[in-house]
Amino acid sequence: MSAPCYIDTHAHVQLADFDLDRSEVIARWQSAGVCLVIVPGVDIPTSALAVHLARTTPGIRAAIGVHPDDCTDAVPDFVDHLSKLAEDCGETIVAIGEIGLDFKDGMPDHRQQETVFRRQLELALALGLPVIVHSRFATGACLDALCAYPGIRGVMHCFGGSVDELARAVDMGLYVSFTGSVTFPAANNARAALQACPVEHLLLETDAPYLAPIPLRGRRNEPAFIAHVYHAASLLKGVQEEVLCRQLQHNAAALFTETGRETHARQENVQDCPRTEVV
Repeated sequence: MSAPCYIDTHAHVQLADFDLDRSEVIARWQSAGVCLVIVPGVDIPTSALAVHLARTTPGIRAAIGVHPDDCTDAVPDFVDHLSKLAEDCGETIVAIGEIGLDFKDGMPDHRQQETVFRRQLELALALGLPVIVHSRFATGACLDALCAYPGIRGVMHCFGGSVDELARAVDMGLYVSFTGSVTFPAANNARAALQACPVEHLLLETDAPYLAPIPLRGRRNEPAFIAHVYHAASLLKGVQEEVLCRQLQHNAAALFTETGRETHARQENVQDCPRTEVV
C-alpha cells in the first residue's frame, strides 16, 4: 500500500494561534502525509499572510478574501486590495475565500454581508478563480447568491446544511467539504450529508485551528489531524482510505488548478435559480 497523500483544503495556519510553533506544525503535517494545505484569508491582512506562507513554504497554496464576520471592518476598496494581491502573487493563489454569509446571531447585517459576498463573487469570475464559501445558518441563501453568477466554481466549506441543500449544491456543480465535526457524537446531520455526497464532489478539511476531530477534540486543530477526518469519511462512505485519498486528490486538482477551470462548473445548472431574499 502506498503512503497516504492527504489534502487539507481549509486551514488557517497563518493566524496568531500558530505564531509560536508554526514551523513545528508544518513539520508535523508533512510527517503525517499531508501533501497540500490550502490557507484561506478572512480579511486583507490574513490574506496577505496566507500568500506569504504559500510563497515561502512548499505544499501550501493561498486563498484570499473577506469573511462575513469581518465585512464590517473591510476597507471600502477591499476588492482593489484583493485584486492587487492576485496580480502580484497569482501563482500561489488558488481561490477567493473564505467568503460567504453567516446568519448566526450577533453577526453583521445580512444585507451588508450579501454586498461583500457578491462583490467577491464578481471578482472570482473576473479572475477565473473558484470560491471557498462559508455558509453557517445560511446555506440556502449562499446557494441563491451563487445562482446569480453562471459559471462560478467553488466549494461549500464546513458544510452544515441539509441533505436536500447538499443535493442542490452538487446539482450546481459545487464541491462540498466536511470537517472533523463529522466525528462529533451529536453531528448526525453532518454525517448524513457526507454519506449523501457523491465522492466525486467531496472534499475534506480541518478548518484549523477550529473543530479538532475526536479523539483530539478540545485541542487546537492543525492539518496533521486531517487523517482522522479521512478515516471517518472512509468509514461513512464505505470506501477504502487509499481510494478516498486518490479521489480527493483528483477533486482538489479539478477545483484548484488551471486544468480544472474549464470543466468544473455546470453552467447550465446555475441559471434561472429561484432566489431567497436576504433579510
